[in-house]
Amino acid sequence: MSNNDQEADNLESVFKQKRIIRSNVRQTLKSMDPSLRSQEDDIIQSIVLEAPWFKSSKRLCAYISCSALREVDTSKLLSQILSPAPDGNKLPTAKKLYVPRVEDKNSNMRMFNISRIDDLVANSMNILEPASVDADGNAREDVMHANDPVDLFILPGRCFCPVFCSVSLSFIFAFFNILLAMLLGLAFDRSGRRLGRGGGYYDTFLKNYKELAKEKNWRLPLFVALSYSVQIMDEEVIPVTPNDVLVDALVSPTGVIPITSAALGRMKP
Repeated sequence: MSNNDQEADNLESVFKQKRIIRSNVRQTLKSMDPSLRSQEDDIIQSIVLEAPWFKSSKRLCAYISCSALREVDTSKLLSQILSPAPDGNKLPTAKKLYVPRVEDKNSNMRMFNISRIDDLVANSMNILEPASVDADGNAREDVMHANDPVDLFILPGRCFCPVFCSVSLSFIFAFFNILLAMLLGLAFDRSGRRLGRGGGYYDTFLKNYKELAKEKNWRLPLFVALSYSVQIMDEEVIPVTPNDVLVDALVSPTGVIPITSAALGRMKP
């Protein structure tokens, strides 16, 4: 068997394992008690909102949660980010927020800046997204064309399996001093591996953003995923391909779980 044939077989084996895990996790999420899900939504968002690393972030990308997809809710996060000051103006410490818009069925996604919840419209699948132009017909700023890097990516959870570096628990739950990105996934393991829904949108986007950051000599944001307790799996359970992007840290109902040296290196003990 040639090397190419062996690689193809290995990839097919990985994809098969991912399909099995996706099916199992979807069933687990479907059977999750609604009251428990709501409780974990509130706890996870409160952890993020109270975290110094979130409070200090200036520019971030975050997903718009969809209850039908059983993603960790982000409505409170977005509401606080987009809330104006009492006089109607944005606070001096206001954050710049970019949210995703799916462009086609070929794993192409963009992140556009929004300033109000009303900037979001429902797409054909009833998922909220930003229109490519604002109410005045002006093109929205695309994060890939921004002059400054984002601090944080907040990703949705699917499945995760975090692997910890050898540090004390008190250090693990110390504070991040980071640029932030919030990510989603179907499951995560304790090695930082993320299992998406199979479309490849986030992996493709994150790969492109990392290339842009390298080209511009920007420090990478931290990739942080929000995850229900049932979505976190044991170490190295989730199979990966060369195109899969690992997360730096997880936020679950039990707290912040830093995984990579990048996350640990930006903590204050």
